[in-house]
Amino acid sequence: MRHVVETCRSPLYSDDEDRADMVLFVGSDAHGVPLEVVGIEIADDHLLIIHAMRLRASNRDEYERVMRWYER
Repeated sequence: MRHVVETCRSPLYSDDEDRADMVLFVGSDAHGVPLEVVGIEIADDHLLIIHAMRLRASNRDEYERVMRWYER
């Protein structure tokens, strides 16, 4: 999880008013496994991870978009 959060070049912020503090990170872990990680921004620039799992099909497009940043 930490690797994905620290290396994600394009975190996705929610445009839903009720979830404005949520951030989605997609990327591969240190072993190349695609993951999705969701965190909530809390006080003092800290992030509370509330969800982490292998990448689901519903986030595949976002993953591919983010991974294109690594090709540059």
